[in-house]
Parts: sequence; C-alpha cells; structure tokens
Amino acid sequence: MASPQHPVPFVESPWDLHAETYVLFLNLKTLPPGTYDPLEASWSDASNGTFTGGLGAIMIVRYTSTPVGPYDELALIPGSFTVPQPTSTNLNTGIKIPKSALRISRIYVSQRTTAYNGRLNWNIPKHLARFSFSSPPTPSGTPPPSFLSVKVYAPGSSEGDGVAPFFSVNLRPWKYVPAIPVNLKYLPFKMWHAQPPIPTPSGFLRAAEQEIADKREGRTVGEYEVSAKNEVAVMPGTESWRAFDADGTVKRARGCWVEVVRSETAGEEEGKYFPQELRPWSVGGWCEEAVLKIGKGVEWKL
Repeated sequence: MASPQHPVPFVESPWDLHAETYVLFLNLKTLPPGTYDPLEASWSDASNGTFTGGLGAIMIVRYTSTPVGPYDELALIPGSFTVPQPTSTNLNTGIKIPKSALRISRIYVSQRTTAYNGRLNWNIPKHLARFSFSSPPTPSGTPPPSFLSVKVYAPGSSEGDGVAPFFSVNLRPWKYVPAIPVNLKYLPFKMWHAQPPIPTPSGFLRAAEQEIADKREGRTVGEYEVSAKNEVAVMPGTESWRAFDADGTVKRARGCWVEVVRSETAGEEEGKYFPQELRPWSVGGWCEEAVLKIGKGVEWKL
C-alpha cells in the first residue's frame, strides 16, 4: 500500500498511456547474467517461478502522455515463466491467475514518479536512468526518421561527462513497406505479466522521510532528477504477487532494422546495469501513436 506521507503521489491503476514504442524481439534459451538488478536477485529462485523461454523482447517506450506525465522506459522481458499459485483459491477477484506468464525482469525509467507507482501498482521493478534519443517521437502525419540512435545511461550521469551508455541501439525503420494499424488483442500470444514481490531496499523509509522533511523546508527533488541518491526514496517494496494484462492499439506499426551497440563499459562495470549478452533479432517493431492500457490485475500471496 502507498503511504499517505510519501513525497511522491500515488496514482492507482489501471493506467491509459500514449507512446511511441520500439520492440526488439528475443528468443532466449537461458537467462543471461544481469537479467535482474541486485535488489531483485531473489527473483531467480525457483520458488519464484522458472524460466520457460518463448518469445521475449527488449522494449523501448517513449510515453508522451500518462497519468503521471511523460517519461522514457527501457524494459527487459526475457520470455515466459511459470507462476506459483496461491495457497487459497478464495481470492474474490473473478480473475484466473495464469499458470505461465511474461515477466518484466529489469526496467529503467526517466522519471521518479513512475518508478514509485510502477512498483506499488504492478510489482514492476523500475529503476532510474538517463535516456538519449537522436530524434523526437514521430509527429502524426509525418514519416519517421531514417535512423534513430537510442542510448541509456546510469543514473547520476550527465551529457558530456564521458560516461558510456550501458545500453545502445541503432534503429532504421522500413520505408518501402507501408505501416499498418494493430490491435494488441488480436496478437497470437497472451500479454499477461506476473511479477513476484519486490524487496525493499535498505534506507527506503529513511530516504522518504528525509525528502518529506526537506520539502517542508522548501527543498524538493524534481521528478526527472535521476540519480542513485534520488532513487532510494521511490523504491518501495511489496509483499504480494501481482498479475496484470496489457492491451491497446497502434495507429502505425512498421518493421525496423536493429543494430545493438555493445556497451563500452568493461571489467566489473560490464553488465552491471543490463545484460550484455543479449542478441535480439535483426528485425524489430516500430510502433507510432500507440494507445496502451495497463490493467489493475490481481494480487495474491503464496
């Protein structure tokens, strides 16, 4: 549950969102190192479900309108996992818990408010990062750029400081194949996600209380001030499993060529923020003017 005293507002699900999205398809046989942030490392335990493979994706999303404002997102969905079932069948939800579902294992966002809300609403383990795009989202009625560079940097970095991105990809949208509208409910696979409970980081309550005290003194942290220091206060833990469905439509969907640029970080830093062994398909999806809905879903305890 959200604390009424927390410095970041809680916005309950479901959410309606507008975005431009790029999908990098994966077909993993095993989970690579870095699939989970160290805080969520316990998710790899067999008691939290086992990886069964299937179609996965790296999702890059540029939200232009959401209940908490615009933000950018990088998410890793390795594929499907088995879902531990509740010990009690009396959930009074009317929703059947899937026995297998997708899982968002690692995810970064450019805004503190969505990090806080994503954890509380859906157990989505959002962390903060800085994003860089070579072009803005495609305006309605105009063709997309011929080339798009996407780079994601560690929190606390700034442009020109020499810090290398931990994720970088070049996308080239198809020009000679027309874009088509897509309704996600007609996809040949389910969009259900099931997420284990999220551990609470050490210092969360202390950091939140300090922000509240600072706010009373007129010192506030901006929602787009992404740093490791500013992250702790917006990382609440949860105690229950949560499953939710994702639905929506895309006004213009087209293919794109995908070229992942290997991280320039090395040694102990390599793979610290994101798996470096991922090799998505060379063909991806480029989705303009997407209207998405993330449902309220269901929660349960084992």
